[in-house]
Amino acid sequence: LHTYAFEHARRRTSLTGTMVKSHVDCSPDLTWALVQKQNVFVRRSRSATRQKTHRSFSAETNNLMSLHTYKHSGLAHAGVGIKGVADKNPTAAVMTVGDKATSVKGIFQQQAKTVANLCAAARPDLTVDALKKIAAVARAGRSAKALAK
Repeated sequence: LHTYAFEHARRRTSLTGTMVKSHVDCSPDLTWALVQKQNVFVRRSRSATRQKTHRSFSAETNNLMSLHTYKHSGLAHAGVGIKGVADKNPTAAVMTVGDKATSVKGIFQQQAKTVANLCAAARPDLTVDALKKIAAVARAGRSAKALAK
């Protein structure tokens, strides 16, 4: 049955010249309902599953706090991600909002202002989390710069 559907879609594509969509756009609520229980990014400790209070972490690329929650999910929402860049400037970072990547350079106050403006436009509820993340990246960059001397 699966092979038939694939062959039928390929024939239809070659006859009409249109592409078949490889994914379907759906609401963040539906996406979260599908990936909430299990997905490849969830990180749970074995002891935490037996405890009453446990936290699940996530390894998603656009998850600022690495928490497996609806609010922070990079799969369910248009993600806002920040990662450090190991180049000549160890305090530089790259912030991704949706599909657009923006390089964040300069002193920390300039970085914080840029991150706050970008995050306020896309996901205002994650502004504080984004500022925490850029502070951690800047702190790590300062210590890397001090070790390099």
